[in-house]
Amino acid sequence: MSSHQYSESESKHETRDRRLFNRIATNYLMKDILPSSRIARKCRLEQTMKVATINGDISLLEVGCGAGFSVDYLGGKFYEYCGLDYSEDLIKYARAFHSGERITFYNINLKNFKTERRFDVILLIGVLHHLTDSYTMLRYMVNLLKPGGWIVANEPQAGNPLIRLARSIRKRIDPQYSHEQQEFKIVQLCNIFECAGLIEIRFVPQGILSTPFAEVKMPFQKFTQAIATLACLFDKVIEKNFSSKISKLTWNVAAAGQKPSFPL
Repeated sequence: MSSHQYSESESKHETRDRRLFNRIATNYLMKDILPSSRIARKCRLEQTMKVATINGDISLLEVGCGAGFSVDYLGGKFYEYCGLDYSEDLIKYARAFHSGERITFYNINLKNFKTERRFDVILLIGVLHHLTDSYTMLRYMVNLLKPGGWIVANEPQAGNPLIRLARSIRKRIDPQYSHEQQEFKIVQLCNIFECAGLIEIRFVPQGILSTPFAEVKMPFQKFTQAIATLACLFDKVIEKNFSSKISKLTWNVAAAGQKPSFPL
């Protein structure tokens, strides 16, 4: 898809976001290369996927796949993987680093993605808060699901005022951080999922100590790799046993909703 076609179909917000991710693609890639970041990002994906009830090999569509490292983190737990991202440079990395049968990547905006295929799971890690119309786009994604399929997402959540302040400061000082992204309250996410026609909607607080490792390139990797491993173990225990008590403490929320098997 050419830049001219992009400019005709995408909003100004999307154009700015796409250009940002093209500009930072190489640095963004390092989040999935450095050991401490890989550990935390794999942990986040695993914790997110657990929220849905998913059995057997699946056909999976990842929206906003970046450099495609979910292929590695999923450990082959899919029959078919399809990744979409509107950053040309990130998709180049995805194709360079990941290949195999039934693994495909498309450099395309979701709203321009037309297919007759239907998927068991649509995965979004940190994507909804970048969309200009999350309601409309989530409804569109539901149409790409098989009956009984799942939308699975991980999003920044607005429950912790200190974390909200940290993100606000980062928006002002970090040129590699999108200024236009938003945070959701859980009630807002629930409303978006319900309006999209999803059922069995579930929300689990995710990420206390591990999230900074997933997002920031740490120095002294031999040391920070060990700390990241401990942080992930801590978060998994806390999220499993004290989920109802930590909703105001976590950086993110993992969410899942199911497409009805029959029309409601």
